Amino acid sequence: MRSAAVLLALFASPVLATEVSLDLLHFDGFEAPAPSAFRLGALLLRDPHVFVPVPLGPVTLCADATDLADVGLNPQIAASLAADANTDGRYDTSPLLVFDPLRGDGAPGHVVSRSGDCSVATPLQCTPDTLAAATRSYRAFTLTGSDRCLEPLAGTTSTWSGAAAVPQPGGHCYATTAADLVLSAGAVTIPLFDTAFGAPVPASTGSTGGGLLRGFLRATDAATITVPVNGSTMTLASLLPGGAGSCRANVVGGVDTWNGESGWWFYFEFRQDAATL
Repeated sequence: MRSAAVLLALFASPVLATEVSLDLLHFDGFEAPAPSAFRLGALLLRDPHVFVPVPLGPVTLCADATDLADVGLNPQIAASLAADANTDGRYDTSPLLVFDPLRGDGAPGHVVSRSGDCSVATPLQCTPDTLAAATRSYRAFTLTGSDRCLEPLAGTTSTWSGAAAVPQPGGHCYATTAADLVLSAGAVTIPLFDTAFGAPVPASTGSTGGGLLRGFLRATDAATITVPVNGSTMTLASLLPGGAGSCRANVVGGVDTWNGESGWWFYFEFRQDAATL
């Protein structure tokens, strides 16, 4: 299965529940520090996994193509994020998180997910695009114990043999309010609802891993999205556990619900690479 890079679109306190609670924030408007940008230098689907039918003689195997070397979904995303096809010294695709401003002191802030133009050379230099994008509110927390800034929703993940777990950022981390977001994978666009970001508060230089992007894909949308697989075309639903036409029909936690609709909660792990604007 081929995939290109995925483009990335409250005054509250920690509660006894594991995940922090966020409400809308009210900003005083007196401060206007410079924004900080971070390129998503890695983006990996942790749940659900994707499966493709592989004919092998008289039988057809159901192969987990999520992390399959070279041809799997995550390796293809990694290759896309690292690509500079025309060797102009700029990444072909650069999803950004732009904080306005970046705050780790618990005060509120705004953050926008948008694409940009970034240098391959270090130090990483980026210019965000000017297209309209949803602005989210966020706040940083300093958590202890089992408290998390963001985590999988109960009963919405599955167990994959030997696979990396869905990250659950805690400690000094931030969480955003929810907004809808469209992910683009080459010619394929995937609408995700109620997406939220949670991650360790990133360092001002270098890279900070362990972030979590969470969002819901409706089964009705997945059934209309087509993707190229082994020279043919399949619906996205047929690649997901429990989806119509899937070779993995019976997976515990495979199909989820959101606002009364069936579908899948998607969980991506991401890394934030500090950039100069």
